[in-house]
Amino acid sequence: MDWHQQLWPATFRGVEFHIEVREFNSGRRVVTHEFAHRDIPYTEDLGRRARHFQITAYLIGLDYSDQRNALQAALEVEGPGALLLPTMSVQQVLVDTYRFTERRERGGYCDVDITFVEAGQDITTAVTTDTQGQTQAAATDATNAAQNGATDALATAWQPLPFQPPPWPDAANTFANAFTQDVPTQ
Repeated sequence: MDWHQQLWPATFRGVEFHIEVREFNSGRRVVTHEFAHRDIPYTEDLGRRARHFQITAYLIGLDYSDQRNALQAALEVEGPGALLLPTMSVQQVLVDTYRFTERRERGGYCDVDITFVEAGQDITTAVTTDTQGQTQAAATDATNAAQNGATDALATAWQPLPFQPPPWPDAANTFANAFTQDVPTQ
């Protein structure tokens, strides 16, 4: 089977259009670091660039204006949509820009230029733990525990002792007497 027999119609969100030209570009995201007094730079590879699809399409027929309106409505829907191109598998893409061109001398015909960018994956939604909330709760718990612990310690410290210590002067005299009894006198 020839390659042209394996082609399928181009569609975006189920709306058909004809392809004149399809461009595809991507690459690598790189950052080159150049340092003073060094002749050799360091280039860092930060991963693959997003894939962009530039389509030059057309709509043709007595009902081309209905086709145009349907395609425009599909292009203006928010969020990613399914793009099927004749030589590629289905891609989830977002519409970057589009332009319709209608010429007086080409009745029943409309040029369409569309730029799509791959939708990719939102990795920020993968976070399931609210670390900021957990940290705030732990800090609040620690503050409450410290305040309650300090209150309990102060309450215990101010309770009367289970025995009554002797008054200071008597205690000092007792200590001094005990010390001097063992000292021989001359």
